[in-house]
Amino acid sequence: MVNPVLCAGEVLLDFLSKNPGAGLGETTLFEKRPGGSPFNIAVGLRRLGVPVAFLGKVGTDEFGDALFSYLASEGIETRFVVRSPGTKTSLAFAAIDKHGKPVFRFYRDNAADVSLKITEIPDINPQDFSLYHCGSISLLEEPSASTYLEIFRRFVKSDVKTSFDPNIRRSLIKNEKNYRMLLNEIISNADIIKLSDEDLEYITGENNPEKAVNKLLTKNDAVIFVTLGSKGSLVCKDKEISHVPGYNVKVLETTGCGDSFMAAVLSHIYKLNSEEFVRLSIMELEKIAKFANAEAAIVATRYGAANSMPYKQEVETFLFEQKS
Repeated sequence: MVNPVLCAGEVLLDFLSKNPGAGLGETTLFEKRPGGSPFNIAVGLRRLGVPVAFLGKVGTDEFGDALFSYLASEGIETRFVVRSPGTKTSLAFAAIDKHGKPVFRFYRDNAADVSLKITEIPDINPQDFSLYHCGSISLLEEPSASTYLEIFRRFVKSDVKTSFDPNIRRSLIKNEKNYRMLLNEIISNADIIKLSDEDLEYITGENNPEKAVNKLLTKNDAVIFVTLGSKGSLVCKDKEISHVPGYNVKVLETTGCGDSFMAAVLSHIYKLNSEEFVRLSIMELEKIAKFANAEAAIVATRYGAANSMPYKQEVETFLFEQKS
């Protein structure tokens, strides 16, 4: 039996614009959907048949009750989900602007997801898991940032695979110096790193993804995936870079595309032992990225974040149809 993946971070509610291209200010109708990057990835993994546990803090308001029930209904282990009285659920409003780019605005009032303390978490044995995934906005606030960083360090020390998706939201960054130090520590120790082209430019200052990816300070044998929207993705290992084309689909809404890509990647890698992971070739990574591109393309045709994550059979059918 393969150990589960542990996904850690925020659970929140996405309010998604129903007016594509209007941006946040001009949108007149939003729809509520369960979200949060690590939460979306946990759901995406589970729907691909991967055993998953979730680590995070969920509000005790009505929204939090619904999100906790959603986790359980997807078959995700909730033993490491913390709930403390009086905490509330973060709200994120998302819209597509006139340039086709997603824009976000977050609202937090005594938010549960960023208030997690290390002392609140049940004992975690890294050896009970095949991989630890973290990232996103839960690393922007204390005490949650220190909490997730400490858990990450424990997994690194135990030589259990780790993955990271920074999912940078510039509007939420309060102390850029500290945030960059945290990003650099995680990136230099993670085994699997996935970034958008915008994340990569923020971290490296380079707007050419192929040049920027070689500026990342990563450990030996780390694998890097860079998502390029409709252009597909890049895969990188040991300074070797390959471009994997995307798929042409009619885009409805893009929230969750990057998370679905990450889930697809991890679904192929989590079972590998240390030797198998080190031996991954660029050709094998291209195949993984092709599957991940397909998963993200499917999500782009749907409305919603966690709700839009496809099942494995859907991705396989999509790929089969692309050959026809």
